[in-house]
Amino acid sequence: RTQNKSNINFNLEYSKRSISSQLSLNLDDQGKLKFDNSYISYENGITNINIGKIDRMWSFSKKSSLILSSNSRPLEAISLNLQNKFNTNWLPSTANWSVQIINGPTRNSLNGKNSMLTGTRVVIKPTEKFSFELLQTSQWGDQNDKLYSSNIDTLLPSNTNDGINSRINKMAGFGLSYSAALGENTYHFYSQTIGEDEAGSLPSCLTWLTGLELTVPRIKFPTILTIEAIDTRVKKSTNGHCGPNTMYNNSVYDYINYDTVLGAPIDTEGTSLEIFGKSQISEKINIKYSTKLLTFNDKDWSGHRLSSNRETGLVNSLGISWNTNKLKFDINIYNQDYVLDKSDIRSSFGLGFSSTVIF
Repeated sequence: RTQNKSNINFNLEYSKRSISSQLSLNLDDQGKLKFDNSYISYENGITNINIGKIDRMWSFSKKSSLILSSNSRPLEAISLNLQNKFNTNWLPSTANWSVQIINGPTRNSLNGKNSMLTGTRVVIKPTEKFSFELLQTSQWGDQNDKLYSSNIDTLLPSNTNDGINSRINKMAGFGLSYSAALGENTYHFYSQTIGEDEAGSLPSCLTWLTGLELTVPRIKFPTILTIEAIDTRVKKSTNGHCGPNTMYNNSVYDYINYDTVLGAPIDTEGTSLEIFGKSQISEKINIKYSTKLLTFNDKDWSGHRLSSNRETGLVNSLGISWNTNKLKFDINIYNQDYVLDKSDIRSSFGLGFSSTVIF
C-alpha cells in the first residue's frame, strides 16, 4: 500500500469444521499497532458469513480493481458470500455463480467523518472459459447514523442524482473474463468498466481497466506474463455531469478509507501501464518481476489527493521466492522515480524480506 513504507506482521490462524479465524497484528513504520486482515468466518453449505478487516479485490485482475482493491486499508465490515452451481440441463456442468454483499464504515470519507459503504458483487460463469461480473458500491449516512436513504436503495440500482437519495454516492459497472487455449499456451483476457455516477439507474462517467495474461507452461522456465492498463481519466460530457477529476470524487463523500482511495492506486485522472510476470526457475524457486509506467493528476488539479501537479514515473520490482512444504522465504527489490508531494511518496529504492512457517 502506498501509505505504508514498511511494516511487521504476525498472523495466527485457527480453523475447525465450519468456523475459521485469523488474528493479524500489524506494526507499521510509524509504530502503530493495527489489526488489518483479522477476521472470524462461518461457513455452511453455499453460505459464508465473515466479520473483520479483509483485503478485497473485486476484479478479474490479480492485482488491480477500479472499485474495491487492496490499495486502502481493508474495511471493518460484515460480508455475506453465496456460491453455487446452476445445476441445469441447458448449461455446462462447470457453470456457477457467486454473490458477495458487504457493509461497513469508511473512515474519514465525509468531511473528516465516517460514512457507511454497502457493496455487491455478482459473478456469473456460464462456461469454464467465460465469466462476467456486475458490481456496485454505495456510500451513505454518517458516523451519527443519520441515514440519507433506505437500505434497499443502497443495494439496488436506482437514480441517485435527484430526490431523497441524491446524497448517496454510488459507483457501478461490469467486468468480463475470457480464457482461450492456443496449443499448449493459454491466453486470458479481462476487463472492467466502472462509472462514478448512476444517471437514470445506469453507470456514467466511465473509466476502464483491461489486461491480457499469457501462460506458457512448456518451456525451460514456465512463465505467466501479463500486460495491464488502467485509465481513471473521465472525458467531459455534453450535459456537463462528467469531466476531469470526476472519478472517486463526489459532492458529499470522498471514495476513500483512511485518506486513501478504495479503488485504483493512481486515484482520479491517472493512467497505469504495467508488464508483470512470474517464472518458475526450479521446483522450489520462483521469480516475480514488474515494470510500470504511471501518470498522476493528468489535469494539474490542485485538489488531487496524491500530487499537486502532474507527475509521471516508473516503478520496477524484482522478487525471489523459495519455498518448501513448511517454509517460505521472499526477497523483494524495487525502485521508483517519481514524487507525490501530498502523500509523502519520494523517489526511492527498497528492499523487503518476509518468511512464513507452517506448523
